Parts: sequence; structure tokens; C-alpha cells
Amino acid sequence: MPTRTIPEATPALTPHATGRERFAAATLWLPVVAISLTATLWYDRLPAVLPKQWNGAEITSTAGTEVMIGITGTIALLAALAGLVALSDAAADIRRGLVLAAGCAAGLAAGVWLVVAGLVIATGSAEPEAGAWPLFAVLALGYGLIPFALSPRRPHRRELAATAGPTSVPLGATESGAWFTTVTVPMFLWLAGGLALGAVGLTVFSILEDGAGTGGVLTLLLAAGICLTFARLRVSVDRRGLRVVSSLLRLPIKQIALDQVASARAETIRPLEWGGWGYRVLPGRSAVVLTSGPGIVVERHNGTLFAVTVPDPELPAALLTTLAAR
Repeated sequence: MPTRTIPEATPALTPHATGRERFAAATLWLPVVAISLTATLWYDRLPAVLPKQWNGAEITSTAGTEVMIGITGTIALLAALAGLVALSDAAADIRRGLVLAAGCAAGLAAGVWLVVAGLVIATGSAEPEAGAWPLFAVLALGYGLIPFALSPRRPHRRELAATAGPTSVPLGATESGAWFTTVTVPMFLWLAGGLALGAVGLTVFSILEDGAGTGGVLTLLLAAGICLTFARLRVSVDRRGLRVVSSLLRLPIKQIALDQVASARAETIRPLEWGGWGYRVLPGRSAVVLTSGPGIVVERHNGTLFAVTVPDPELPAALLTTLAAR
């Protein structure tokens, strides 16, 4: 039966960034400007070492002024660059969430710098009492709500049925079939690069601070590796079943053998319905979601579902159903 589509009341936007979205991304540069401007104006009045952690009225940890400027400035700059990446067509589906995350990171970085350096300038002491001011740095996380609120929602046309297409592939008794495709997501490549740069910056900080921040470096590198894993995937259907493999790292992500497949169908995959982007696991179902759009949904004999987004999924879904029925 052909797919029926009913448009929502608000027309779907194209992947191109709107004026509001560009303005939202532009607001991510304000923390960069704030850190750069105050660092320039205050530099000669700041001591060589700044407090960075308090326990009540006692300073328990410090950092070099240049290090503090470098770390907070780098985080804010990476967040602003993430805003530029969010304006790409490939990031349309996650644009609003990306500027939210970037805004939170930039706001926190600017908040930490303004509190630490501002207290020293305001009190004229290299060892000021913090009072409740560190709470301001935490509240600065809310800066991400500004670009988030400025970015419009992106409604999509909802389909009421699975995508129309063949339900099986005619194969002779001795014939077999194979299909594969490679799916590339530039967004994950950009994110991996940004996280790697962040790891480099944090490594420099760790060296200067005698090992402080090592855990953060490992976390950023792990996140970069995860992004690289999903940046380029090879999805195949053949006598081995359905396989999803990371093309860049050569890591198998998912394999479903033919004897586990009850049926397969082509369907529109919406990230929010499957728990988000990436490898998602929910009760009774899991998915590899790289974008919002067509994909293969496999139902296994145990009743669980697995979905993966691929272009033109009708043929591989039909082939998988045919091979599994033998």
C-alpha cells in the first residue's frame, strides 16, 4: 500500500539554516568576547596564580593565570566553532540540541573565568573569599538556553505507514544475494575533531598542573573515539544476515544472523522515537540512528526490534526477509 503522508500544521523547514538559527549560533561568540576582552583589560592587574577552588573561606587549589585564560578561552572558542558546525545542512536534525550543549559549555567557561578573575580584581587580593559567587559559574550553564530558545523547532512530515516497497526478492533455489552501503555523517567527524582538540588543550593543562585533568583527557579521547566509530558505517545484508560495521575503525557494531530474523521492513526512523542519535538501547528494541529518515527495522524471533538508518532501505529489507525465510 503506498505511503500516505499528512503534513503537520507547521511546514517542515529545509536543512538550510534560517536567520534565527544563524543569530542563535552568533550568540555563542559572546562568551569568547567576554573572556578575551576581560583578560586583555585585567591581565596587568592579575597575579601570576589565580584561585580555582575553595573550601569555605579557604583556597584549596590554584592555577596559573595564563593557564586559566587558555582553558576557559579554548572551551568557549570550541563551543563557538560547534555553533558554526551546527549551521551545516548535515546538522539540521540536531542543530537545536547542538547549540544548547555548546551554549552550556561556553557559559560555564565564561562563568568560571569571570568569577575567579573578577573576585581578584574586585577585592584587590590574590586570595579572595568566594562567598556564594561560585554558584554564578554553575548558573552560567543556563546560557545555553538562549541559543536554544532562539532556534526554531524543525517539524517533520509524519508518515502513517511504513515506506512502500517490495516485501521480498525473487531468488532461485541455488541463488543468493548481497547488498551493502556506506553511510557517512560529517557531523561526527567534526565532533571528533573538536573533542580531540579539547583533549590536546587539556593535556597541556595537565602537564602544567602536574597531572591535574588527566581523567578529563581520557574522557574527551573516549568521546572522540565514539564519534569516529559512527562517522562512517558500512551496512550489509547477505548470507551472514544484517551487519553494521564502523568503516573507519573496523569495529563490528551489530550483527543479526538470518536465523534470528522474523521479518524486516523499510520504515521512517525518527531519532526521538528510538532514544536519540548513535547506538541506542531501549527496552525491547535497539537502533543505530545517524539521521532522521528512512531505515531498516528488523524484528527478531524473540520479539525485539533493531533499526538502522540507511538510504533506500526497501531493497535490503526485502532481501533480508527473503534470505531469512529460507
